[in-house]
Amino acid sequence: MINGLRSAVEDAGVTIMTDCRVDQLFVNQQGRVTGIQLQRPDNSIEHIACQSIVLACNGFGGNPDMVKQYIPEMSEALYFGHMGNQGDAITWGLELGAMTHDLGSYQGHGSVAHPHGILISWALMMEGGFQINALGERFSNEHGGYSEQARQVIEQPQGIAWNIYDSRLHNIVKDFEDYRQAEKSGAVIIAQDVQQLAEITATPLSQLQQTIQQVNDMAAGKGQDAYGRDFTTRPALTPPYYTTKVTGALFHTQGGLVVDEQARVLRQSGGSFPNLFAGGGAACGVSGPEDWGYLSGNGLLTALTLGRIAGTNAGKMLHL
Repeated sequence: MINGLRSAVEDAGVTIMTDCRVDQLFVNQQGRVTGIQLQRPDNSIEHIACQSIVLACNGFGGNPDMVKQYIPEMSEALYFGHMGNQGDAITWGLELGAMTHDLGSYQGHGSVAHPHGILISWALMMEGGFQINALGERFSNEHGGYSEQARQVIEQPQGIAWNIYDSRLHNIVKDFEDYRQAEKSGAVIIAQDVQQLAEITATPLSQLQQTIQQVNDMAAGKGQDAYGRDFTTRPALTPPYYTTKVTGALFHTQGGLVVDEQARVLRQSGGSFPNLFAGGGAACGVSGPEDWGYLSGNGLLTALTLGRIAGTNAGKMLHL
């Protein structure tokens, strides 16, 4: 998608300015954005006038202070995104009196290989795998959602969990490029039996044996999971076992500036800014106030669909 967008921009003759940072918006008394201030690497300052502007500089996942303020439960989590996502659009918007919403909303992920920093597909969990903590115990319903699981993993000792799965599941996910990279990096470890698995994960053997037995029993329809997961839809795991050490991560924030149906930024006092638009992570998405409302594709929804709406309406301002 990035290559497609780049090609479209180049074909349209649009100038892409790199190595410069916008640090201020200029707004007149009527609330119309008249231009921006940017800074070059040599610290020189430039002012550029505009007829309209689209804020599409993502959310604030790369800003530790904002994460601590709005998403404190993820303040110590690995950030699995670009550090340039500093929340500038939200900061400017608040300074201008713009409306914001759901700033505690985000996409997380409960399975990033540690310390390798490689995403491990959640298909492992959906197809029959499970997670344990350093005590050898399961701690959640792994089918609750990979975004919600980030917080669950972070709450475990040292913020670490182990994915437990087998050859069947290994063969399912090895088609994913990320997983192949994890395997090459040594993040994927094979254990021939439970005892070796306990040694690899440094978990108590007796507790790990009990956990695996409980999971196998539930897969056979014996007993109910304390966390509400149904294990009967997939086969029980069989040796050799596979495991990856993982942590929870913050991927991107989902809250932001409130926009109308034209992607125009709304004011706290009512009405909208006439020529200020927002899309992507700069705008409030549809994931709700926390981590549980995120569905796969919600980020792309605001980036591509809302971005197109913002760009189309901002472009109309050029002919006024």
